Amino acid sequence: MRHIHIISIDDLTVCNLAVSLVQMGFNVTASYSSLPAHATSVLQEANLLPECSGFDAAHIDKNIEVVVPTMSVTEENVELQKAKELGLQIMSFPQFIYWLTKDKVRVVVSGSQGKNSILSMMLYALGKHKIAADYVALDPIKGYSSNIKLGTDGRIALLVSNEFPASHIEKRPFHHFYRPHIVVLPTLRWEESEEYPTEESFLNSFKILTERVERDGKCIYHEGEPLLDELATELREDITAIPFQRDLIIEGDGKIYLKNRFGLFDINIKDEFFLQNLSAARLACRQLGLQDKDFYAAISEYSFL
Repeated sequence: MRHIHIISIDDLTVCNLAVSLVQMGFNVTASYSSLPAHATSVLQEANLLPECSGFDAAHIDKNIEVVVPTMSVTEENVELQKAKELGLQIMSFPQFIYWLTKDKVRVVVSGSQGKNSILSMMLYALGKHKIAADYVALDPIKGYSSNIKLGTDGRIALLVSNEFPASHIEKRPFHHFYRPHIVVLPTLRWEESEEYPTEESFLNSFKILTERVERDGKCIYHEGEPLLDELATELREDITAIPFQRDLIIEGDGKIYLKNRFGLFDINIKDEFFLQNLSAARLACRQLGLQDKDFYAAISEYSFL
């Protein structure tokens, strides 16, 4: 059985990753310094809770296939140092997710807002039509018990990402690792930060993301946003740019309806970005083989968020 060791399994997302790996048939071990109560219960239920807290070089041996140091791990960690001494394969969280999904069609949702909303809509619409998909989000997804599901028989992986460093020891951004076949960018809003002191440095991170789109890939973006429009003009020739605007709605009988060439679809708008996110999700699902009319029919029953 293939052995994965996670250094510092200290948040719910990483706990959910461990559970998913066990379900895939991996032998998973882990260490931690502290655990929140909800993460502890997830590990206990899956019989994955380490016997004691703390890091120990004795946890690492040559039979481990991959060591995954998580966001909080530093170079001084004794388990990481031992893994390097033994020449083990070491992968950051996003590197590891790519390794697990490298044979699937990867849809990567990045940008400043709406990422989990788009993922949730896509999962709901695909699920209604029995289209299986792996998925990885970085935050809880309303309506789903876990923000990670891997190892499905489907050909699709839906990955939420962002422009921030993968970890203390891997400074490159999350979204530079996933190599999407389809990238979805609903919004770009620069705010000055240590990682991105200028708007140019922020935009450059997304340019690198689009440069790493697989051959003959797709870029779905919100048309009319200056940064996204600029990004779209610089795509490689083999990448298809697919702009979107928010869907049209009408009101009647005290309800709100999506109006399109397929008819009227009763919907429940949750926030100001709902229609924008819906358009992005629809176009991404279309690239995966789900027809627009089937997406609209499913999303008219959507009640999450």
